[in-house]
Amino acid sequence: PCIFLLGGKGTRYSKINEPPKQLIKLSKKTLLENIMIGFIKNKINHFIFPLGNKKKYFESFFLKKKKILNKKINIIKNPTEIINNKKINIFLFDAGKKSTKLTRIKKSLKYFKNAYFFTTYGDGLANIDFKKYYKLIQKYKPNIISSKKVKSQYGHLVIKKNNIIKSFLEKPIMENPINIGYYFFRKKDFSKYYNKKIELEGKFLNIMIKKKLIKVYNHDGYFFNIDKKTDLQKIKSEKKKFLKYLWKQH
Repeated sequence: PCIFLLGGKGTRYSKINEPPKQLIKLSKKTLLENIMIGFIKNKINHFIFPLGNKKKYFESFFLKKKKILNKKINIIKNPTEIINNKKINIFLFDAGKKSTKLTRIKKSLKYFKNAYFFTTYGDGLANIDFKKYYKLIQKYKPNIISSKKVKSQYGHLVIKKNNIIKSFLEKPIMENPINIGYYFFRKKDFSKYYNKKIELEGKFLNIMIKKKLIKVYNHDGYFFNIDKKTDLQKIKSEKKKFLKYLWKQH
């Protein structure tokens, strides 16, 4: 299964009483659909949504949506219901408006028996190479965090001693890659180190790193994240790249 973390307020993109960014249209499909399609094309058809803020928008969306990629949507009402491999299986539940991302994942674990699961945020598009991803899983059987080297959005100064500027770099590729939000966890490891007082991107990941329980999938393909409305203007300026990504996905 794949757990989508959609329960935040999302106030950097829209007001609390406005539709969430995951449901904006990019091309003819929503951002959320485009992300789901990447998983569906790779035979992942079980999606869990621990909702919180703006849950009515997501519930309404899935109740009205009949198909994705010509596959019928199966809204699971009973968590113990057998997954239909010919359909896209959706389970929605209220995880609480104040739940952290880590707690949303923890509350989702009781709704499936699998030993492993995916997690993603729902606002980042990436054409993940699942063949490469699965090779990493088969080799190490690890927990996985995905990363990508990106350009800085700023110009950088290289400074020598005495505040002398050595050179200026216009939006260079940053040395350290960023987390692009496509995780793969082993349920027993996640449960062992879960703590309701910590957050996913903070102490939890550092614990996993310290215990040497997590590997990195280095993504060298397409990635685009929508955090605020100005990001929509940026994606329009990269229209060719985005449409190429959509074409590969669909």
